Amino acid sequence: MVELRHTPGPWVWDNYCLRPAVAEPDVSAVHTILEAEWLGWGYLGSDQNQTSAESAANQVLIAASPDLFDAAVAAERVLARMGWRADNTFDPEAIALAKLRAAITKATEVRHA
Repeated sequence: MVELRHTPGPWVWDNYCLRPAVAEPDVSAVHTILEAEWLGWGYLGSDQNQTSAESAANQVLIAASPDLFDAAVAAERVLARMGWRADNTFDPEAIALAKLRAAITKATEVRHA
């Protein structure tokens, strides 16, 4: 069973702040997930429109991460229940299971500075 430690979704961008869509102090202690002065700096000489579009896509992906995490956990459970083994490198389902487990582990590891 995966222990959820992150702020529950959905998350939304409010200018340069990423916040839970609904403030629920009884559910989560965090009211601001990310506050950034600037988002998506481009390389010197890069196309401004491409930089803006890529930055906007990054913001959407970040905001969708709670939903993606929930989907990954659900898919991992289904594949495991169906009997797929992550150590089988021949079946696409087993490969997907291994990738899901690696991503879930990466998302739930707590790193301390």
